[in-house]
Amino acid sequence: MIIREEELTADKLKDFHDGKMNDAYRYFGAKVERGCTSFTLWVPDVERVTASVYKPGSNEKVSYEMKRLPHDETIWQTRIPEDLTGYSYIYEILLSNGELLEKSDPYARQGEMRPRIKSVIAEASQHDWQEEVMKKKGILAENHVEKPMAIYELHIGTWKRNDQGGFLSYRELADELVPYVKSMGFTHIEILPITEHPLDESWGYQATGYFAPTIRYGIADDLKYFVSVCAENDIGLFLDWIPGHFCSDAFALSLFNGKPLYEESREERRVNYDWGTLNFDIQRGEVVSFLLSSAHYWMEEFKFDGFRMDAVITQLFVPNDESRVFNEEGKNFLRTLISSVKKEFPDSILIAEDAWGHPKVTHAPEEHGVGFDYKWNFGWMHDTLSYMKEQPSERSDHHERMNFSLMYQYDERYILAFSHDEVVHGEKSLLNKLPGTMEEKFSQLRLLLGFWITHPGKKLLFMGQEFGHFDEWEFKPELDWGSLEQTAHQKTAYFTKDLLAFYKRERSLHQLDDHPKGFVWLDADNHEQSVASFIRRGKEPGDECIVLCNFSHLAYPGFRVGVPGAGLYEQVFSSAAAKYGGIQKGGMQTAAAEDVGADGQEKSIEIELPAFTMCIWKLMEKGSEAD
Repeated sequence: MIIREEELTADKLKDFHDGKMNDAYRYFGAKVERGCTSFTLWVPDVERVTASVYKPGSNEKVSYEMKRLPHDETIWQTRIPEDLTGYSYIYEILLSNGELLEKSDPYARQGEMRPRIKSVIAEASQHDWQEEVMKKKGILAENHVEKPMAIYELHIGTWKRNDQGGFLSYRELADELVPYVKSMGFTHIEILPITEHPLDESWGYQATGYFAPTIRYGIADDLKYFVSVCAENDIGLFLDWIPGHFCSDAFALSLFNGKPLYEESREERRVNYDWGTLNFDIQRGEVVSFLLSSAHYWMEEFKFDGFRMDAVITQLFVPNDESRVFNEEGKNFLRTLISSVKKEFPDSILIAEDAWGHPKVTHAPEEHGVGFDYKWNFGWMHDTLSYMKEQPSERSDHHERMNFSLMYQYDERYILAFSHDEVVHGEKSLLNKLPGTMEEKFSQLRLLLGFWITHPGKKLLFMGQEFGHFDEWEFKPELDWGSLEQTAHQKTAYFTKDLLAFYKRERSLHQLDDHPKGFVWLDADNHEQSVASFIRRGKEPGDECIVLCNFSHLAYPGFRVGVPGAGLYEQVFSSAAAKYGGIQKGGMQTAAAEDVGADGQEKSIEIELPAFTMCIWKLMEKGSEAD
């Protein structure tokens, strides 16, 4: 029996086929209403479709033949006069050549725990979104460009495990992760993909369920609880979401009707060889509707604060073309996706992972841009890490790596990301990338994080780096939390906490991130001493600080730096403070401006600048030159 036919009207079907439907999840998949269960599936050019249903805990199936819609033969439906909540199911699709395929539901709201592959008819949500939660979400998003943004990126399954060694549930994560992130001072959390996926080691990037939060960590209402707790604690939450490619496993979207359907119709663009996945066919309207609807579903159903969209190079550049030809059709798809999300969810924050530097990714479409709010700054990350890996005595020959980013800083709106990709596959952790003794490694890690926090751009740090995780991320059961019993790791965590607190209260470090007025070099070219010095400014005259980063292993006891005005300057932050594991004891230094020109300024101060140190100075008392 066909049901809900009145909902899939001719106009709505036209939108679906034309790539204009953003709520396809309301019409497709398994639904339970008024004691009855229905199944709706789009699959063209097949002979027969059957919904095979399994009672919980049973391997016995009951099969229900589905019928084509009279006015659209590509869509199949059936209705069962039973409430099948909790039952698993799979579609059996008979091809014209006699081959029988078994496929999970593309629109399933829940999947079985891997390695099982069937879809599950999910329970109706009982979660109530509190008005206070929604208000806080609005406040978090308001004027985010001028606010501090420090994102804690993590993989749920390996951040921490429970006492039995199993995964934390979404609810347990809310109770453990949120207080930790809040106490450390991060403003947002970004979770690696939780769309359902068959392989733990894919980290979620090879998805099979674009409407199903992975059952590894609980059901949908458990995830909603986690989202709510984040908001209640003024923590924003981003979902890592993959619009470009999908898992090639045979039970899911791959060759869904025996031939390319969701994947690219053009063979030369079909396979994503870097990840062994398949690229979506963004020229097919039904696939575009599928992706638009997935994005809207996560925003509407789970109230995420935004997405980090993975590997948008598969849309911005022609796949598998080594000459990196711009992909106009992919750019148009992303514009469509972003404008659709922004129209319905104007407070959403959309972040691009574009590793190849497509122009105007964060510009508005009317400015010939793509429309993202931010993109990761891969150039800054690669230059900075390659510089820091150099022996300190050799860094003077590579000083341009530390200042080149300001040549393009204001072309886009950037996030400075030390992400999971920088601490896996033999790349080593941030701490272990750095040369020297263990004490020198920790000093340089504090310097690196200090440079990261004072450089223009919003911030992202992968889990464990905040306390100096020594091993790279190898998908072990959990982070090495035991290392926090060691003094050096304790002090590094304390340093990161203080650094983030300073960043959040010092408006000059975030208010004009995307405006040239927010940054002025004092000395960009001091390669002889391997020192970078600059001024960060906010909107108000008093919101100004002077930053010095000594990347050398040498200390400079009488270092002179130019200052913009007369008066008494105080060192308000130093990575070399003893409480963080450094050598500077006692209170912070002060220095009176002298009538000695330096760094293009008429006045200057003379300070002690320890090796491997980031320090920040502020004008505390205005006045004339030092007596």
